[in-house]
Parts: sequence; C-alpha cells; structure tokens
Amino acid sequence: MTDDPLALRSDHVFDIRINFDKRWATGAIHAGGPNHGYTSVGEGSTVSGPRLNGKLVDYSGADWPVVRTDKVVELNAHYMIEADDGALIYIRNLGYVHGPLDLPDGTKISSYFRCTPYFRAPDGPHGWLNRTVIVGVGQRRPKLTPDDAPDHSLFRYYAII
Repeated sequence: MTDDPLALRSDHVFDIRINFDKRWATGAIHAGGPNHGYTSVGEGSTVSGPRLNGKLVDYSGADWPVVRTDKVVELNAHYMIEADDGALIYIRNLGYVHGPLDLPDGTKISSYFRCTPYFRAPDGPHGWLNRTVIVGVGQRRPKLTPDDAPDHSLFRYYAII
C-alpha cells in the first residue's frame, strides 16, 4: 500500500456476462462518416461478484455502437440489472473498443475494450453504485461454431477507491 494520496487503487466489484439477441448495422448517416449499429441484450445475462449479484433483465436494453472511420468502436449501452434482492438498477455504459494494441511494456493485446458505467440504484444496499467511480474491462466472445456458447461479452468492473 502506498502513502501517495493521489495513487490510483481499485477493487474488483462484479462481472457481467451479456448474452446478445440481435445485431444490426445501419451504416453511415452521412457519406464518409462513421457506421452505426444496434446490439440488443438477450436472455440469460448474469451479474456476479463480491459486491453485486443478479442478472440483466431480459431484453431491457441495448448498445448503440458507433464504428468510427479510424476503426475505434464507441460503446453506448443502456440496460437494467435486477439484483438478487429484487432491486432494479439502471446502467449506462460508455467505452471504447479497438485493437490490436501495443502496450508501453511491449505486451501486445488483441483489443482494447474499456468502459465507464454510470448507475441509478435505489437507496439501501446498492446505493454505493450512485457515488462510486467504476471502470470496466471487456472481452467479446462471438459464436464462431455451432458448439460455441451464444454470442456474448464479458465485463469485469472495478471500483476506484
């Protein structure tokens, strides 16, 4: 533990597995502009972790990504979480996906998938979500063969403390 009051520290708070239902690409609105899309949340999406457990409400939202001309995807997702205690929590998740990426230490990763969620949670045990900065990392897992799991993404979220 550092004594630096400006040091960034984080704690893993939960993971979300989002199963997708439909994907549409609507193309560019203006010639030469970015492409737009829509990806809806399907059934069976889960939330699990040390601070929050539950599920995503089936068909409760979607991501409206923008695929920029530089190949960076801007995420803009909205959906509902139903916690194990029945509380409904709104999440808006903004982020970037692009790759491949060379890290400063020489490590190569296949894609950069980072996000910053914002929440509207009821007072009580989930109220901490309304006042905590949380960041997430993600990984897309498309269905490539009939034996693969359904098309989904995995997100791991960390509270910045």
